[in-house]
Amino acid sequence: MDPHYSTGSGTTAAIKRHPIHPMLVSLPIGFLIGALLSDIAYILIEDLFWAQASFWLLIAGLGSGVLAGAAGIWEFSGSKRARNLTIGWAHGIVNLVVLGLTAYNIILRLDDYTVIISQGLIVSGVTAVLLGISGWLGGELVFRHGIGVSENIGRQ
Repeated sequence: MDPHYSTGSGTTAAIKRHPIHPMLVSLPIGFLIGALLSDIAYILIEDLFWAQASFWLLIAGLGSGVLAGAAGIWEFSGSKRARNLTIGWAHGIVNLVVLGLTAYNIILRLDDYTVIISQGLIVSGVTAVLLGISGWLGGELVFRHGIGVSENIGRQ
């Protein structure tokens, strides 16, 4: 085992000592921020392409978010230190809310893309803000509390 990196307290959510959750989280973040940007493009340009792009980005964001969330739960459940931190629970709960809002946003658009103008943009915007909060919480877990990082890192 590499003394400069660990995946947390006993977690097995890693491939060759590389944690799975951080590898996957960039996908839903990119897809869901992309959905917000394509919502804005739809409102500004009024081209149906952007509304359809938002819809498919939301689906990709939800699917990849479920995968990242499963890896996060696996990581969280394998780390007693993470489970003992309120910030760890907050990170997970915010991410569950993000997934719920994303599913709601998809359902809103099933019959009519024009809902983007009245509700979809707002839901996408709230989702993006929550992603920022979740990212900050996740960063706190890693950089302040050392979850997933050995105390030897940087002392090479």
